Amino acid sequence: MPAVPASSGSNPAAAKTTARQPGVPRRGAAEPGAPKAPRLPSFAPGAPGRAGDLAAPEADGRSDGLQFEGDDADGLDLEDTVFTDCGFRRVALSGARLARASFGDCEFVDLIAPALEAPGSAWWNTRLERSRIGSAELHGADLRAVLFDGGKLGYVNLRQATLRDVVFRGTIIEELDLGGATLGRVAFEDCRIDALLLNGARLADVDLRGARLRSITGLSGLRGATVDALQLQDLAPLLAAEAGLRVR
Repeated sequence: MPAVPASSGSNPAAAKTTARQPGVPRRGAAEPGAPKAPRLPSFAPGAPGRAGDLAAPEADGRSDGLQFEGDDADGLDLEDTVFTDCGFRRVALSGARLARASFGDCEFVDLIAPALEAPGSAWWNTRLERSRIGSAELHGADLRAVLFDGGKLGYVNLRQATLRDVVFRGTIIEELDLGGATLGRVAFEDCRIDALLLNGARLADVDLRGARLRSITGLSGLRGATVDALQLQDLAPLLAAEAGLRVR
C-alpha cells in the first residue's frame, strides 16, 4: 500500500514548506552586500545616582554612579580620570584637560563645549544627546558602542582614532577629520557633514547612506564604505579626478 503523507492537521509537528526562488532573500534577512549594523546597547535610563562634583573628584580619580548637573569644568585637570555609570546634564567641559579620560556606560545630555580637549580618551557604551561642541580634539581616542544623538559638532578631530559600533544620528558636523582612523560598523543616520577627511583611513562596514556630504578629501579612504546611488552621482566627478579620468 502506498504511503499516505501526513497532513499538518493530523500532525502538529508537520510544517508546510514552500521552495524559495533562487536569488530571493529570506524574509527578514539582511540585504545582500549591506554593511553590518552597529551594535549598541539599549541605553535604558538607570536609577539616579548621588550628586557628583567635577571640581572635587574622588581621590583615586574614579567616579562611579554619579550625576553631574550644571557643572563647569573650565580649567580643571581631569586627565586619566575614569567615569563609569555616570550622568552628565548641561555640563560645560570646555577648558577642562581630559587627555586619556575614560567614560563608560555614561549619558551626556546637552553637553556644552566650545573646545573639548580629550586626546587619547576612551568612550564605551555611552550616549551623547544634543551635544554642542565647537572643536573636539579626540585624536587617538577609542570609541566603542557610542551614540551621538542630535546636536551640532564643529571641527571633530578623530585622527588615528578607533571607532567601532558608533552611530551618528540627526547630527550636523561641519568638519569630520578621520585621517588615519580605523572604523568598523559605523553608521550615519539623517546627518549633514560639510567636510569629510579620510586620508589614510581604514573603513569596514561604514554606512554613509544617511549622510548629506558636501565635500570629501582622501577619496581612497572610502574603501569599505557604502553610499547610495544619488551620493555616487555626486561623487562621480571627484572619483574621475582622483583616477585621472577626463570626461568629455
